Amino acid sequence: MNLSFKDLRFIIEAIEHQINVYQERLQVIEDVDEDEAAELGNDIKFLELLHADMTTSLEQNTSVKSLSSDDTFSPVWKDNYSEVSQDLSFQELVQLTLKLSLSERLFLVEAITASVRQEVTIGQ
Repeated sequence: MNLSFKDLRFIIEAIEHQINVYQERLQVIEDVDEDEAAELGNDIKFLELLHADMTTSLEQNTSVKSLSSDDTFSPVWKDNYSEVSQDLSFQELVQLTLKLSLSERLFLVEAITASVRQEVTIGQ
């Protein structure tokens, strides 16, 4: 099975949620039902290992190789970076972005989202 960046993020978040649910349940029943507590403890360990594997897989699949300007940008962009960057239209930015793989674009979206969240958090 070949999972996308978004698939992996969704699954990782679901696993994190389930671990939290199991840990909360474990705290409630720990002294009451030893069998269920042991089963939950085993399930938590399994989910933690699965979480670690999925996180590693996500990191390996989304590490973006550094792009040289020759790979992505035209000679005009490379020679006049500061001038062109000021005049870059939305459509030109879209065209440049389309040269990235889907995984690289999703990784970029995730990075931009994280940076915006961080900036908003700092500003509050």
